[in-house]
Amino acid sequence: MESRLRSKSKLIAAINMVPFTDLVLVLLVIFMVTTPFLFQGNFQVKLPKVAAPSPNLPETITLTVTEGDKIYLNDKEIAPEDLVNQLSALVRTKPDALVMINADKNVSHGTVVGVMSKAYLAGITKLGIAVELDNSNTSSASVDVSGTQ
Repeated sequence: MESRLRSKSKLIAAINMVPFTDLVLVLLVIFMVTTPFLFQGNFQVKLPKVAAPSPNLPETITLTVTEGDKIYLNDKEIAPEDLVNQLSALVRTKPDALVMINADKNVSHGTVVGVMSKAYLAGITKLGIAVELDNSNTSSASVDVSGTQ
């Protein structure tokens, strides 16, 4: 009779996967939502410092060269082989625009000259190089290196 009253309790040795699955899915959604914000505009350029006044600039097209030799045309990454075609299209729509090169101070001189060469091949006649003012200002100035073809 005693065995009838005492119920046999078995130990459950399985892990409940439902809370674990919920946690993983929540983390997945959080990472999917935040990842695009991490990589948008994630390039920083350290401009060289000079002592020069900040001139009044006309309409500008920004050409950025980062430390990893990546090239950005108006903040959109572009392949080096497409640079001439893209700049040519922009010059046709904005013939008087100034192309401003923002090159990181750690980028090699050859890389910057190569970008300038492609700009001249695209028909750019007004070309500037962005620099940071040497005093405590964080604004930028340009040095006009316009040339004729």
